[in-house]
Amino acid sequence: MRVCSNKNSDEWFCSQGNKTIRKRYVKRKDGRELYMYYFEKAKCKNCPNREGCIAEKTKAKVLGIGINTTEFYKYSQEQKEPEFKEKYKNRSCQEWKNGEMKNFHGLDRARGYGLRGMSTQAKLTAIAVNLKRIAGILSSKLDSFLFFFRFKLVF
Repeated sequence: MRVCSNKNSDEWFCSQGNKTIRKRYVKRKDGRELYMYYFEKAKCKNCPNREGCIAEKTKAKVLGIGINTTEFYKYSQEQKEPEFKEKYKNRSCQEWKNGEMKNFHGLDRARGYGLRGMSTQAKLTAIAVNLKRIAGILSSKLDSFLFFFRFKLVF
């Protein structure tokens, strides 16, 4: 059975077009580390190549890919390039802001229905966070100005 991957997403496809639905990290007793990719059972049930790729007790195809295989080696080499490192620096500057919106401003749960509702919620949350930051900057500048002004009056 032939299995191929989509390099931009963490998905694998069998020769019949069935794609993986979840993955799990496994560390074996012998020290090997791998990811187990699980295919959809309903599609494997009616597959014409069922005998060749599925054990009887599993009822669905499970694909084990070791961390040190060529697929993961290629991704690890791409991460060492200067272009990737530059993009990652920009991402790390933004990640904590997204975390703040999710953890403290309710962006972790959709309040409305559909893409339009989620888009509206994200925009309003971004406006609220930006206004909070602007208020913090202005209050710190005002406090330093007032401290300097009081300091001048005392002497």
